[in-house]
Amino acid sequence: MGDYMHRYTLAALTAAGLALGLVQTASAADIARPVYKAPVMVPAYNWSGFYIGGNVGYGWGKGDFDNLGIAGSTWNQDGVFAGGQIGYNWQGVGSPWVFGIEVDSQWANMKDSVTIAGGGVVANAFSELNYFGTARLRLGYAADRVLWYATGGLAWGTNEVGASLAAPGFFVAGTASDTHVGWTAGAGVEWALVDNWTAKVEYLYLDLGNASYLGGPAAGGFNVDLTAHTVKVGLNYRFGYGKAPVVAKY
Repeated sequence: MGDYMHRYTLAALTAAGLALGLVQTASAADIARPVYKAPVMVPAYNWSGFYIGGNVGYGWGKGDFDNLGIAGSTWNQDGVFAGGQIGYNWQGVGSPWVFGIEVDSQWANMKDSVTIAGGGVVANAFSELNYFGTARLRLGYAADRVLWYATGGLAWGTNEVGASLAAPGFFVAGTASDTHVGWTAGAGVEWALVDNWTAKVEYLYLDLGNASYLGGPAAGGFNVDLTAHTVKVGLNYRFGYGKAPVVAKY
């Protein structure tokens, strides 16, 4: 009986030791297991969608006059302009590249004039770019809410020239205007502000080409070649909040 109790007690102690070892092993495994934090779902800003907006700016350039085939004067035309723009952007999910198209229309007062007076006679002449517009492609690189882009395309504008001569008992005046068509290229940066609103700064070079006034030199008129530099600030409203499908951020 004593030998039986001894074997039973030894077996019970062995089983208890094994159970305690298993518990300690499981506890150690639990402690060693790394704890992973659940990913935070962050909405990425996306530039895709239609937009419309307005802008104001300043331009400076020149009009080269050619009269009867002989090189004439150069007018340094500068001044302010204001207008609006409408466009569309497309940005693939997860891609920083933004492709777009934009059309803008500007009412301008980019002008140069000269007045000569003497002997009771006053002569005045002017050249003024009073309207221009562009239709451009845009290629941009987005860093979340900041978009850097290059742009280029078609440009057009309306220029008016005029002259008057006044003397005692005598006055004569006349004006002529024509539409120029050329090209434009430039670059800009745009920021996504809050919700649907973005702001931008943009530079464009305009080469509006050559146009004939009053029939051109062959008819007693003249040709004018127009170029200009413009800088503008603009504000756009985007249709859509500017969010792509959410992505996980760890």
